[in-house]
Amino acid sequence: AASLLLFAMTAPPQQLLQLARRASTIGITSLTGWTSYKANTDPLHIFWDLDHTILCSVTPLPSNHTANAHNDITGGGEESSSSLLQPPTIHHFDQIDDDFPYTPLTVANTRTYFRPGAKVALWLCSKLGICHVYTAAQESYTMNILQELDPNKEVFRGVVLHRTGYPRIVRDGKDLTVVMGGGTNNDDDNGGSNTDKKEPNDIRLERAILFDDKVSNFKPQKYENGVSVLPFSEERLNKCLSSTNKNSSSSSSSSNENYHNVMDNWTAYLQEVKEMARLVGISVWGTVHLSGDVRKVVDWVRKLNEDDNEV
Repeated sequence: AASLLLFAMTAPPQQLLQLARRASTIGITSLTGWTSYKANTDPLHIFWDLDHTILCSVTPLPSNHTANAHNDITGGGEESSSSLLQPPTIHHFDQIDDDFPYTPLTVANTRTYFRPGAKVALWLCSKLGICHVYTAAQESYTMNILQELDPNKEVFRGVVLHRTGYPRIVRDGKDLTVVMGGGTNNDDDNGGSNTDKKEPNDIRLERAILFDDKVSNFKPQKYENGVSVLPFSEERLNKCLSSTNKNSSSSSSSSNENYHNVMDNWTAYLQEVKEMARLVGISVWGTVHLSGDVRKVVDWVRKLNEDDNEV
């Protein structure tokens, strides 16, 4: 240690910079290799909630937004009044949510917006492990979303759990053991006999993580496998949409007001991207953690959130 300190104090700055670059290259290469190895031999199983985690559905259809389905919209769906700065685009599609009233003549009664950054985050996480869906929504609604979000089944290669197949989700929360050993397992501590034989596609609690905006859904695993997500609520969605475009009197707004509105839209938009990037970072960490137990990562994230809340 002393010799290293002496070298650092006496070596030319150019040589130190060169050594630092080599060390960083070796570190990045090693991390990438380890990540790839774990993703292929012992992948993380990432369970995703839908509503308010990666999307927000609005019912009834918002009358002040564009009626075109399967479309990337700019702000409220109209051309921005600013030719230099456009509000962000948010992908949405229209569907029938049979939890709400509709008739045989109804084309759609719900508009579903994907959270900014969600599609990229899901794609990245699908390269780190196996993505699953775990939602309290009904089957028809879930399938509508997956058809729009992942029509070729390239992202969600795992199981799809919804309240139609598992109605107790609503009452008891999201029990990850229902996909271990073909049903609910009574071994709460280790997830059952699958822990004895580690196959790449085995789902074990030590390699399973649940992203959800409702902390109560983590109760079946004693909150050890769940990461709380900032809810992508309708309120947060509206902050991303152009307030100028949502007002019928937008033509009378000054260019300065439009500029500040658009900047507010982008600030809200980037907050959503930041949240999705956080979940990707947690997934990477859970993949490469030397212990192989993602619950240690979840515990650290929970403590970090508690410290932030205290501040």
